[in-house]
Amino acid sequence: MPRHRVNEPNRRFHDRVAAKYDKIYDDPFWEFHDRITWNHLKPFLPRDATAAVMDLGCGTGKWGLKLLKGGYPTTFTDLSAKMLDEVQKKLDVWKEQPDLAGKVAKATVQEADAVDLRAFPESHFSLVTAMGDVVSICSDPGRCLSEVHRLLAPGGIFVFTVDNHLAAIDHFIAAGNLEALAAFVKSGKTEWLTKNVAEQFDVHMFTPGQIDSLVRAKGFEVVSRIGKMIIPARQNKKLFETERALEVLIDLETRLQSEPTAAARASHLQLAVRKAT
Repeated sequence: MPRHRVNEPNRRFHDRVAAKYDKIYDDPFWEFHDRITWNHLKPFLPRDATAAVMDLGCGTGKWGLKLLKGGYPTTFTDLSAKMLDEVQKKLDVWKEQPDLAGKVAKATVQEADAVDLRAFPESHFSLVTAMGDVVSICSDPGRCLSEVHRLLAPGGIFVFTVDNHLAAIDHFIAAGNLEALAAFVKSGKTEWLTKNVAEQFDVHMFTPGQIDSLVRAKGFEVVSRIGKMIIPARQNKKLFETERALEVLIDLETRLQSEPTAAARASHLQLAVRKAT
C-alpha cells in the first residue's frame, strides 16, 4: 500500500517512541484514565465472541489485546511499523502461555493508515476502536470516519477518542500569543508538541457539537459521548496516595460525566457511534 507523505511526521514520531511508549503511560493517573476508558467501551463489546473487531491506531496494542483476550478475532493496525513490532512481541510472549496461546491465532497485525483502509474487507467488523485520539491526529478526520464506516457491518460500533477543542484554549492562554489563540479558536487545529520539526504534524481538535456533526455527516448515529478526564488528577499525584483513591476518583469522574456540560472541561471526548442497520 502506498504511503501518504503528509503522514510521515506522524509515522516518524511514533516509530521513535514505540519502544518506550508503555513506560510513558505507566503511573496511577493512566490507570485511572484507562479504567474510565474501558468502563465506557465495555458495554459496546459484541455479544458474539466470534465477531471480528479492529484496534485502529493500536499503538502497542493495549486495547486490542484486551479484546483478543476476550476471545474476539482482533485486527491490530497502525501507521507505525515500530508500534506493530511491539504488538508482535507481546503476542510472541502470549504463545508461551497455555491460557493465551490459542488466542494468538485470532490476531492479525497489519500496517495501515487510518485514512486508507482499503486492505481490509467491507462490512466485516462488528466493532472498531481508535483510542489515543487517532481521529484527531490522522491527516483527515472525515476520511478516517468514512473508511471506518465502510469497514463496519450494519449496526457495527465505532468507539474512539478526540482531543477537546475547549480544553486546549488554556495552552494558548499560557503561551500569551493572541494571534495563535485566535487562529486556534477559528480552526480547531494545532501542531503536535515535539521539538523535532520533522515530527510535527497537525492535530484536529473538536468541540462536542463539532464531532457529533461530523460523525452524523459520515453516516453514523451517536450512541454515547463522554468527556474525559473531567477531574485533572494528572496535575497532582497526591490524589492517588490515599486509601482507595483510585476507586473514589473513578466514582467521582463517572458522576461528573452524567452532566453533559462537564465535557467542556474534559481534555478528551470519547464517543460510541453506530453504523445504520
